[in-house]
Amino acid sequence: MKKSKALEKFLNALVLLGSMAIIVIASIELLEGNNALSETFILKFHLWICGLFLADFFVRWYTDGWTGRFFRHNIFFLLVSIPYLNIVYSLSTTISHSTWLILRLIPLARGIYGVSLIVGWMTRSRITNLFATYLTILFTTIYFCSIVFYYMEHDVNPPVKTYWDAFDWALMNVTTVGSNIFGVTKIGQVLAVILASAGMIFFPIFTAYVTTKFQSKRKGVQDQTN
Repeated sequence: MKKSKALEKFLNALVLLGSMAIIVIASIELLEGNNALSETFILKFHLWICGLFLADFFVRWYTDGWTGRFFRHNIFFLLVSIPYLNIVYSLSTTISHSTWLILRLIPLARGIYGVSLIVGWMTRSRITNLFATYLTILFTTIYFCSIVFYYMEHDVNPPVKTYWDAFDWALMNVTTVGSNIFGVTKIGQVLAVILASAGMIFFPIFTAYVTTKFQSKRKGVQDQTN
């Protein structure tokens, strides 16, 4: 089935708007506290954003001809677009506050990818595009891990007095140096592992990028001298 470029661009625009909205709403609630936004607003917003991401997935699958290849390559985006929070809420299931928070933040994975698309559009080189995308994902991960850590820890962890304490904690952990602040909640401890893992994955990519650029430049100089 022939793909529509206009439809694809329209969907990209909607996904990017939804991604930015997730970042703004999540930041407001996590930094301002539980009473910043009402539960009704959160549920409606979560449902609309997940609905948008699901519509994007199924429209793209349809334009791709319902192929198994598309489904296999994009199943992650399907899984993180499901409105788990609304499903649990409609079932009247009692869940802990930590679980509520995790379910709300699942679509952030789709939002982070949406932000990386913006960076991809701004670069032309394939290598630079890939590097910029990885860098965007890394910094977005650091940001959200820091605000979630602050949200979970600032009332129970004395060293976490301001958001900047949490941001410093995130930077130290992603560089695998380690911080003098340790998480006392389960989510805080898990976030430390996630950041350390992200650092071990992404920093070698930075090294490979610099090496590739250096070799390309040296080859260009050698070609000119020859």
